[in-house]
Amino acid sequence: MATRARVALQLKEDKIIGSYQHWDGYPSGLGYNLVDNWYRKDKVEKAIMLGDASKWGQFIGEKIDFDNREADSYDYQNVYYGRDRGEKDSNHKVYTSEEAYLKNGFNSGEDYIYLGKMIGQKDYLGREQVTWFYAKYDMKKFEPLETVAIMDHIEDLKRHLKEQLKEVA
Repeated sequence: MATRARVALQLKEDKIIGSYQHWDGYPSGLGYNLVDNWYRKDKVEKAIMLGDASKWGQFIGEKIDFDNREADSYDYQNVYYGRDRGEKDSNHKVYTSEEAYLKNGFNSGEDYIYLGKMIGQKDYLGREQVTWFYAKYDMKKFEPLETVAIMDHIEDLKRHLKEQLKEVA
């Protein structure tokens, strides 16, 4: 079962671009991935411009056989419906405001929508980076993502470890 999501980037106050993402769209999955790997504006914009994706990995990657999950880079790169499977009408969408995105970002069955903004946060080299926010389908506004994504990811890791320890015992 998929947890659908939408990833968007605010380019200007009146322009947001976003694309659909099919798998693992919850904060401890895609949300954590966005916080951990997708903090450069140019990289995020390029990824979104490639359109709807089956999944986001750690980097955009190159054209790949959509159905070959054994390919070396499959687990690590983005996999797109258009680029990799040749589907038409899988382009990114444009929203006129944050409110329009919040209102219309759930139109493909998304459980979560994510919004990257340039609000002055800096990386370790002092370069401006994307700050991530999220909303669930029943939320009325965007909330900061980083703490929620990290805490949920830690809980997922604890559950995984608990299962591993059961198997060893």
